[in-house]
Amino acid sequence: MNWEKIQTKGQSQLPGGRTRSVKSTMTSGSRRLSSAGNWALVLMGGGARGLAHIGVLRALLDNGLVPPIITGTSMGAVVGGLFSAGYLPGEIETIARELSSSQLARLKKRNFPVPEHLVDYFIFEAYQKKLVKRFGRQEADVAEESLRQLVGQVKIEDLSIRFGCNAVDLVGGREVSFTSGPLYRALRASLAYPLLIDPARFDRSLLVDGGLLNNVPVTLARQLEAAKVLVPDVHRPLRKMSAAKLKSNLSVFFRLVQIVLADSTDSQLPQADLIININPPVNTFDFTQIRRVVNLGQQATQAKIKEIKKMISASR
Repeated sequence: MNWEKIQTKGQSQLPGGRTRSVKSTMTSGSRRLSSAGNWALVLMGGGARGLAHIGVLRALLDNGLVPPIITGTSMGAVVGGLFSAGYLPGEIETIARELSSSQLARLKKRNFPVPEHLVDYFIFEAYQKKLVKRFGRQEADVAEESLRQLVGQVKIEDLSIRFGCNAVDLVGGREVSFTSGPLYRALRASLAYPLLIDPARFDRSLLVDGGLLNNVPVTLARQLEAAKVLVPDVHRPLRKMSAAKLKSNLSVFFRLVQIVLADSTDSQLPQADLIININPPVNTFDFTQIRRVVNLGQQATQAKIKEIKKMISASR
């Protein structure tokens, strides 16, 4: 497998203007990395909790292991997509940190009280725009432009790692999968969390977060011919909620999304050959503890490294 970094327009710098490394992304000191076996790493969604996937990738690299196939949805699609495009785990963590810091900086400029969890701000921002602009006539798509700057025009089929992600087509009422075409557009569609990020337009389709129908795209990994599937589990088991917390239409909507995501996750997880239980102790939109979440992913993966290697051997 060719591990030479894919060079595309817009990939030369990380957010903040710092120059990226031009070395091969798949080198780790003198350690030899292997993509042997026919296995897939499947990265579920989870917002801030999904950043634990960065730590998973770091632990795998530290042990000389590179997934030959990666599939993901929502945040899992973004982490897996950036890695497949040549970003190292540390670089992906830096991107997450700087994007989170930029959101906090915008809060301070507006004298908006910084909430304990950023969900309040994201909702505030989303609704502020939607209340003054009609659907389809918003300002430039910030999410899509950010992703385009990160991965340029690289196509999924040109990546060294076989990659796929999913989304939900609101028009057709079905799950759609991306295994070819511009990477940035596929990632943009997969992470379009309802109400917070507008649906992505593809021809006559409107696409949103793939986790709503399939938060653990194991079936997509099988379609990419994976014999074995490894799934880091970052979802939070659904708990009962007090009726007192469901007084607004917005709270009811987000509760429904929680229920749908939990059902999607619980129905797909049993298809995995090996599960890494991580359970980061943060909310979906709490991006204030990125380092802790990443470290938890790394530690949980390292604790299962013997089982992972055994699974990989069985996939050959």
